Amino acid sequence: MSSTSIAAAGSSRAGANPALLSLLAGALAIALAPILVRVSELEPIATAFYRLVIALPFFWLGMLAERKAPRSASARVTAADMALMGVAGLMLAGDLALWHLSITMTSVAKATLFNNCAPVLVALLGWLLFGERIGLGLIVALAVSLSGMALLIGDGLFASVGSAAEGQWQGDAIAVSTAAFYAVYLMAVKRLRSSHSTSVIMAGSSAAAALVLAVAASLEGGPLLPATAWGWAVVLALGVACHVIGQGLITHALAHLPVTFSSIGLLIQPVAAAALAWMLFGEALGPLQWLGGALALVGITLARRTSSR
Repeated sequence: MSSTSIAAAGSSRAGANPALLSLLAGALAIALAPILVRVSELEPIATAFYRLVIALPFFWLGMLAERKAPRSASARVTAADMALMGVAGLMLAGDLALWHLSITMTSVAKATLFNNCAPVLVALLGWLLFGERIGLGLIVALAVSLSGMALLIGDGLFASVGSAAEGQWQGDAIAVSTAAFYAVYLMAVKRLRSSHSTSVIMAGSSAAAALVLAVAASLEGGPLLPATAWGWAVVLALGVACHVIGQGLITHALAHLPVTFSSIGLLIQPVAAAALAWMLFGEALGPLQWLGGALALVGITLARRTSSR
């Protein structure tokens, strides 16, 4: 091997190490989200509203920084782009509102795992709506994920009468539906990403989602403002630590790491969320739930690898 190739390999590894740390730190930051939702003083949808409103100024600052950059080549936002951002915002609002609601109705582990099944649906919807190629990998991913989800939901569906798990299947069903909302959101963002920066897309879609959530929160009932300093600290942590820092670190890492490797690394998020829920809320998983969770994670990994190709 030549000295040039050795130096290039060393430089690549040096760049990958900080990116890997960024990926893991971002995934762990996002893993705090369901814990913060569970302890929030506000109702689930109101909590989701503050998550976006607190994050919005950071996205606007990102847009301003991009426009002042010497080599800025930001495209003009057309009416069609605004409409697509509105669709993305509507899907993001549905995803956050239903996911936050599911966290209060079922276990953190199941709500987080089901929400992370979006890549499976993205690949499937890409085939159904846009004729994207579907291969054996996607079929296997779908079968494995559905098997795991069936095991996880079955625990609540067939629970004995009077047990703590009875009725959790409603929360499970809501959590599964969030993956569909998030899948459509990701597809809209993918279309916008070809001509706009992450800051522009996040600012536009988050503003639209915040408007939808504001209306939904007013209809939800309950207080619209945190009552204590602790309540404000929770929503601030949700907006800054989870939505801005967590997503920002992951976005940075994805630019420097292989997609297939990143997709596996991101699976630390539902695992970390489940571990935190076990330590803080005593939400232990049974053997069948562990098996179902493992199958769901394998299916998600396969779907992400299929999508990356």
